[in-house]
Amino acid sequence: TPGSELVRYTIERDGFINTFESVGGVVLANACGPCIGQWARHIDDPNRKNTIITSFNRNFAKRNDGLASTHAFVASPEIVTAMAIAGSIAFNPLTDKLKNKDGQDVLLKEPTGYEMPPKGFAVEDAGYQGPAEDGNDIKIIVNPDSARLQLLAAFAPWEGTDLLGLKLLIKARGKCTTDHISMAGPWLKFRGHLDNISNNMLIGALNYYNDKTDSVKNQLTGEYGPVPATARAYKAASIGSIVVGDENYGEGSSREHAAMEPRHLGVRAILVRSFARIHETNLKKQGMLALTFADKSDYDKIQEDDNIDIETLTTFAPGKPLRVELNHADGTKDVIEVNHTYNEQQIEWFKAGGALNVIRSEFARKQKEEAAAAGS
Repeated sequence: TPGSELVRYTIERDGFINTFESVGGVVLANACGPCIGQWARHIDDPNRKNTIITSFNRNFAKRNDGLASTHAFVASPEIVTAMAIAGSIAFNPLTDKLKNKDGQDVLLKEPTGYEMPPKGFAVEDAGYQGPAEDGNDIKIIVNPDSARLQLLAAFAPWEGTDLLGLKLLIKARGKCTTDHISMAGPWLKFRGHLDNISNNMLIGALNYYNDKTDSVKNQLTGEYGPVPATARAYKAASIGSIVVGDENYGEGSSREHAAMEPRHLGVRAILVRSFARIHETNLKKQGMLALTFADKSDYDKIQEDDNIDIETLTTFAPGKPLRVELNHADGTKDVIEVNHTYNEQQIEWFKAGGALNVIRSEFARKQKEEAAAAGS
C-alpha cells in the first residue's frame, strides 16, 4: 500500500509496480487499508485461523483484514518479500533455496536499493484543492438528518472551578490503545459525525471490575451497560465523568476521534499510569485533563462506585501537581496527587475548552483589529 499518491506515482514511474504485479503482488489503494482492518482480503473461510506476515506496523486483532481469526506478525519489507516469492512463511532466505526458470537451486540475492528515488519524487495530481480567495460568502450546508456528516459544535470552556463529583466511567485494565478507545473498520463511515461515531467510545476497553468489554456500571441506576450509553446518561444528568487507565494509555494510531469522543460525551479527565505521547497531546487539544498518577500504585485505590473530585484547578500551572479526592461508596476517601505535562499554552486550551476555541477567538480578535484599523 503506497503511503500517498506521490509515492504511488513514483514507484509506478520507476517500474516497481510492474515488478510486484509480475510475481502476483497486488498494490492496494493509497489509503489506510490494512492499517485499520480495511483490507478486502479474499479468503474462503473467514473463521479459519490463519497466519500472515506483513511489514505493516499493525500486528494486533482485527487489523489488516479485520478478521479476529487472522494472526498477524510483523517483519521487515525484505523478509516479507522473500517469503512472498517463496510462498511460505517458513522460508529462510539466508539458507533456503528456490528453483529458477532453468530448474536450478538458487539463493535469493541480498536485496539492494536506494534510500531515495534517483529521479526524485513526482506526481501528476497531488489531490490538493486550494481555498477560495474570499470565503466570506461560502456557506457549508449539512443535512441535519445525515448519519454521516454533522457540523462540529464548539466545546464549552472550563467553568473556572474545581471539577467535583465526577463519576467513574471505566477503569481500564491493561492495554488500551486508540483502537480500543475508538475502533476503526465499519465505524469509519461516521468519522464526519461526532455524535454517531461516539457510539464506539471505549467499547474495546477491558473493565477492571468484571473483565468484560463494553460493560460498565451506571452509578445512577446500579445496572451494567455499554460504555457510550453510560457516558450519555451522566451527560444528560449534567454530571461529568472520568476515565482511569493503565500504562501507555492511547498507544497506536494517532486518531483524533479517540480524544474527541470522550470530550463530546462529557468525560472531563483521563487519569492513567502513563500516556502514549500523541494521544496525551490530542486530549489536551480537545480541552480535556490528561493526568497521571504521581504514585502509580494509586491506580489500585480507584473503586467502582467512586465519586471523584479534581481540586486545585484554580491554581493550575506548569509543573504543579493537582489534588484528587476519591470519595468511596462506604463513606471513606483517599486523597492522591496527580501529575500533568501542560505548558502555559496548553493550559489556555483547557481553560478555553480546546485549542480550536483559542484559534477562533484569536482570529476574531485580529479581524476586529483589522476592521478598526481600516475604519480609522
